[in-house]
Amino acid sequence: MAARRGGQVTIKDIAQALGISHATVSRALNDSPLINAGTKDRIRAKADEMGYVPDPAARVMRGELSTIVGFILPDVQNHFYSATAKVLAESVSAAGFQLVLAISEDDPERERRHVEELRRARARGIVITPSAGLLPETADLLRDMPVVQLVRAHPEVRADVVTAEDAEATERSTRHLLSLGHRRIAYVGGGTETLSTGTDRLAGFDRAMASAPDARSWRELVPPHPENGHAATVRLLSGTERPTGIVIGSSQLALGVLRAIGEFGLDVPRDISIVSYDDPDWHRLWGPGISTIDLPVREMAHFAASRICAPDGPDRLPDGAVTTQLPTGTRFSFPVRLLDRGTTRRL
Repeated sequence: MAARRGGQVTIKDIAQALGISHATVSRALNDSPLINAGTKDRIRAKADEMGYVPDPAARVMRGELSTIVGFILPDVQNHFYSATAKVLAESVSAAGFQLVLAISEDDPERERRHVEELRRARARGIVITPSAGLLPETADLLRDMPVVQLVRAHPEVRADVVTAEDAEATERSTRHLLSLGHRRIAYVGGGTETLSTGTDRLAGFDRAMASAPDARSWRELVPPHPENGHAATVRLLSGTERPTGIVIGSSQLALGVLRAIGEFGLDVPRDISIVSYDDPDWHRLWGPGISTIDLPVREMAHFAASRICAPDGPDRLPDGAVTTQLPTGTRFSFPVRLLDRGTTRRL
């Protein structure tokens, strides 16, 4: 039987062509364990031959979950999030679902609307990088559906979190500068007591600096945007005593840090050393190449997707990953590595 002309092929059309009940066809196309593999293969082959296309709206009306997986991210221009979105889309598609991107710009009200719309569409789950000001009603909306927090963990969201070893990352960067003889070191990173990324990265910096009692430190805690990195670095370089090294908490902040250093006529690394965070392509192309913390983006994104698309599957964590049980869920921390390029030097 060919595809129906003038209308979409239905489950009843497939059932009629095969001489079986439409209930059997429906179960087979929804991968029901009640139908054996041979029957499923025969029904799927006939569905493909006839040009059958599932109707997502009908599934939602029946109260079924859709094939949509939402990813709510703060900034698609940020290398980490754009790279993560690509891997998430690949992983979700391989599982038979579709990724929908929603950009919050760290606006709590916009974030709430995105969550509301994804719930209305009966999304299978949401991967979210929560904003610091996440609204209580957003936390309530997220409570009754599969959710994975990516990179950031908000204390009001009861869900697992997939992140890098943030404290270890900044501690490693700082100890690298200390090992090169630097004793005046600044940290420019995200500043919030709500989100885990800000507190963990600052804690790593402080822990390393505490091991060098003869060292002086500065802290500039600002939202992770280039203009904030620029303003923070201008403040650092305008003082009577300047840092000889800067640990940076995000690649977006690094853009502003480098612009300010250039405006002061300083040379990297002759006059000042820097260690960035994350590794967008431009890090390798800028000057001698920027020393930075490399993040396991692919592994983190793939694991986050598996928590939504195959929640009962085995947890395939890479060597060195750490699992921590929190009151709000499980934290999966992925290992990082320091890439020592050309922006640090020994004093």
